[in-house]
Amino acid sequence: MAFASYDEYVAALRARAPADAKDGGSDEAVFRRNTPEPWFRALRQGDGIVCRKVHYGSDGLRVTGFIVEPKTLGPHPLLVFNRGGTQDFGAIRTGDLVDFAGWALDGYVVVATQYRGNDGGEGREEWGGADVRDILHIATLGRALPTVDPDRVYMLGVSRGGMMTYLALKAGLRVRAAATIGGPADLAASLAHRGDMEEVYRDLMPDYARDKDAQLRARSAVHWPEAISAPLLLLHGGADWRVWPGNALALAGALQTVGRPYGLVIYEGDDHPLTRHWLDARQRVRDWFGRH
Repeated sequence: MAFASYDEYVAALRARAPADAKDGGSDEAVFRRNTPEPWFRALRQGDGIVCRKVHYGSDGLRVTGFIVEPKTLGPHPLLVFNRGGTQDFGAIRTGDLVDFAGWALDGYVVVATQYRGNDGGEGREEWGGADVRDILHIATLGRALPTVDPDRVYMLGVSRGGMMTYLALKAGLRVRAAATIGGPADLAASLAHRGDMEEVYRDLMPDYARDKDAQLRARSAVHWPEAISAPLLLLHGGADWRVWPGNALALAGALQTVGRPYGLVIYEGDDHPLTRHWLDARQRVRDWFGRH
């Protein structure tokens, strides 16, 4: 771990924050509240948890991921975490592992993939194409762990990871409940609010130039809500400029239409990572899993 102390870790987070001034500022109290010191200490010292970086097979590729689990024998529920971002941007780093440590202290085994082509993994991500199977395969790996109760599996996706969560459910991943934070659910409509994402789609989605509409529709859960096979909690910041909040509203409406169970919370004035309400959001996710 790169940071020798919690104070050094918080200082590094604050130093990076001004690069995206729209998301939460650099208030030290916010960082300390959102990443409690016991989580950091557990990760830094291995206090009650084990954190492993792993390489696993997916479609014949060697993909990088993480397992963070309690040191107690279990059996524990499994949490499949789907990261956001694109390629190196948004890759799982210390801050994510600190959060995973918090989940492990709560009794969950966490598995998370970097998606193919990232962090030394083979292949190339497709922003919701074949890389969805990287989630299915790490979930299978997680279910097989001796400390896991394979009947208690949950899934959480953040940002692009929300879209990946919807796609993993569509692809048949069975979980008791799922939750997303700031997840894209209508990519075509979102382009009207953030046109720069088209460059990402064009670069990473196979056949985007040939059939843009089909590629966007295939990745947009508003068009196939009946495929959402688990109770789904949607959390979104009302001032999110990265992923238009209308995504959560539109998906909630689609789920309502087909009678799928869901929860919806829009945090007024909050940003994409829910900086002002992060711990409340996390508690809501934990309660949602507990209900199912």
